[in-house]
Amino acid sequence: MHLHRRVAAWLVISAGLAVCSPRAFAELAVPSEARHAAARIVIQHGGRHKPLDSFAWETLKLITGSAQWQGQRSVDTVVSILADSDRWQAVPLIAVPFVPLREALGMDRHAARISYNDVVASRKLMRMLPPIVQKQQVDEKLTMLENETMDAFQRFAALSALFEHRLELVPPAHVLDRSWLLVLQPEGYPAEQQERIRSAWSAFIAALRGGSQEAITAATVELARTLRELNPSAQPPAWRVELELLYNRVGPFRIAKLLYLLAFLLFAWRLGAPPAAAVRAGFWLLGAAYLAHLAGIAMRVLIGARPPVSNFFETMLWLPFVTVTVALVFERVYRSRYFALAAALLAAIVLSLADVVPLDASISPVVAVLHSNLWLTVHVLTIVASYGAIALAVGLAHVYAVLYLMRRSDRDAFDRIGTFLYRALQVGVVLLAGGIMLGAVWANASWGRYWGWDPKETWALITLLWYIALLHGRFAGWLRGIGVPLVAISGFFLLLMTYYGVSFYLVGLHSYAGGNAKPLPPLLIAYAAAELAFLAWVGAAALSRRPRSS
Repeated sequence: MHLHRRVAAWLVISAGLAVCSPRAFAELAVPSEARHAAARIVIQHGGRHKPLDSFAWETLKLITGSAQWQGQRSVDTVVSILADSDRWQAVPLIAVPFVPLREALGMDRHAARISYNDVVASRKLMRMLPPIVQKQQVDEKLTMLENETMDAFQRFAALSALFEHRLELVPPAHVLDRSWLLVLQPEGYPAEQQERIRSAWSAFIAALRGGSQEAITAATVELARTLRELNPSAQPPAWRVELELLYNRVGPFRIAKLLYLLAFLLFAWRLGAPPAAAVRAGFWLLGAAYLAHLAGIAMRVLIGARPPVSNFFETMLWLPFVTVTVALVFERVYRSRYFALAAALLAAIVLSLADVVPLDASISPVVAVLHSNLWLTVHVLTIVASYGAIALAVGLAHVYAVLYLMRRSDRDAFDRIGTFLYRALQVGVVLLAGGIMLGAVWANASWGRYWGWDPKETWALITLLWYIALLHGRFAGWLRGIGVPLVAISGFFLLLMTYYGVSFYLVGLHSYAGGNAKPLPPLLIAYAAAELAFLAWVGAAALSRRPRSS
């Protein structure tokens, strides 16, 4: 509803907006002490209180598609936009990744971004909005172009909020109020306090425009102090703010994925060879990566004060964590290195995808139903954990298939890897079945029915039945040798549909996109093509090695 009101407002006032002429743009040099103070200013944004440092990179990523602009610190960029909006209005900041939308807006089809001035001058984006809003009001499905148009408008609206200094930096004057106030409209405070807030903000902007390092530092420190002293009970604890700044600065998941990759390379180098210093180093790296991974999840839990899985991005953090956890347990039992090899590579890939895929990586507040329902929280954690265990089994299936193609291992080695695949798959199937049952219990309590053939329920059941059939087939001897990994890898397409496809491309209670058309990620298309080619290659090799009947 807020988005609809923004659209309506912009349709009314866009004709009266002046188009600012482009001028030479120069970066603003923010002193380190001023940056230190500005980063710790608390803002209400996205349903929670966060330091300006987090707001800056989240907003930049939304608008531009990247958390940094031309290598500049995100806080510096946002502060510069606040201080010099006229110049920034001529800079192509608004990401337009969808080529048909670029063409509809009159852009060069090879230009990845458009400037605020160009959007306002052409008014094409504003003219495209009314029919889209009408379709949303009657719950009509949007086309791919319409979906991307709304995304572009959200980026435009976020940038305009910066230009107009519409920032909720002022805590409420009354204890019972929860909504923070705009820094230029601090209603509810006595007149003298309102004037003090506005004066501190005006001095901050004036100092930034003046360019004096000393003045910028003094004005920033004074603004931070003024805002912090307003209703201290409404401010988040100082330790939580510092923890979030540490999380932003350190980037534990970037460290983890690098260490996972290094561990994989060491394991792959010594694969099949007797244990050596490289293998021991690989396990040390794997352990360090696991601890960094755990620290990152724990920091997000403490910062958000809620369970570790509240959006799709966080499932991409939890899934590889479970993969490595299961692998470490099995390594303790079997001491094989194959579990560690597969888990390290999978964790590195999934954490890298979490950075590359356009998902909301912010620490968003959990929806009320998740916050108050233990069963639903356990259900989500268990389901995603099952994906991690099954992914480990599929990783081992790839190891088996690659060695099969290379003719690198003897029969005993293949039997061992087949057993490892089987064990990992057993864990995944148990977790998936348990997660489905936990979901049914919660669904009955919430919706009055255990099962409703929702797309997520249906595809989870299909995936479960596929892998149960695989386990039974191996146990009964119907599937042997290379057939087991081939079926395991094939089933991964079902798992991807359950995990990703249903969430973003189908209409249902578990959908993030409401079934609205979105372009398929190129990486997903490339993976599907490569995986199908790999399956065909392995299948052809298996057929060529079958003994021929005389």
